[in-house]
Amino acid sequence: MSKRIGVIGLGIMGSAISGNFLKAGFDVSGFDISTDAVKTFTDNGGQALGSPGEVAARSDIVLTLLPSVAALDAVCTANDGIAAAGNRDVIVMECSTLPIEDKQRNHDALSAAGVTMLDTPLSGTGAQARNKDLAVYLSGDEGAADTCGEIIDGFARAHYYVGPFGNGSKMKYVANHLVAIHNIAAAEAFVLGMKGGLEAQTIYDVIADSAGTSRMFEVRGPMMVADDYSDATMKISTWQKDMGIIGAFAKDLDCPTPLFGTCADIYTAGMAQGRASEDTAAVCAVLAEAARLKR
Repeated sequence: MSKRIGVIGLGIMGSAISGNFLKAGFDVSGFDISTDAVKTFTDNGGQALGSPGEVAARSDIVLTLLPSVAALDAVCTANDGIAAAGNRDVIVMECSTLPIEDKQRNHDALSAAGVTMLDTPLSGTGAQARNKDLAVYLSGDEGAADTCGEIIDGFARAHYYVGPFGNGSKMKYVANHLVAIHNIAAAEAFVLGMKGGLEAQTIYDVIADSAGTSRMFEVRGPMMVADDYSDATMKISTWQKDMGIIGAFAKDLDCPTPLFGTCADIYTAGMAQGRASEDTAAVCAVLAEAARLKR
């Protein structure tokens, strides 16, 4: 493959995405502060580098998949960050779910250094990322977005150009608003059926082939059937960050989101029950406990 890819942030999503790029034959370099994440990356054939700037210096397109605003600031503008790398030809795909104003600030800082940043959040779980079952919401410079479209088949199934910088994040907030509700709805339905005497596997098999199904029912349903949430493709603790961002976005718009507000408390209950590191599908166990369901 002609494009050299950089991946900064090799966690659940970054590991899956870089792995798929490597399988597709791309030249992939990467960086993460976690030595375990770096080892997994190099074991898969990636080239680990010592800083975000080094990754940017040798890449045509860099994907950043980061857990916090502080991490984004460091990756973009620290002394060893992307802005300092001197590669004015690199395009940065900022794939994290973070507040738009913080992405915009880093976009402007990179622009001042001659670097183009796109706002390109991803729709899909870590499990979907492993299977290249992601959708990419591209926003920002349309020419740069077209260039990035050339490599998206390497890690995703679909991409959409949704307009000016920041629109990608807005679309992701809408998507995650639905994910939050659909995940709770799936868990509630499982608990209702099991409390009524139905087997979890039967519920999954029948509902997955019915008008009542959803993507979250199908993706997270198997974990709910197994009552095992240890292989987290989205940790409840991480999801709390996304929920806060979406809630603040809605509040700033004076837009009521009553279903979203109600479901947020169930994820918080998962945190209170010590399930922070489990997959968000663990809300099924949270609701099962509330229903005094013995499994």
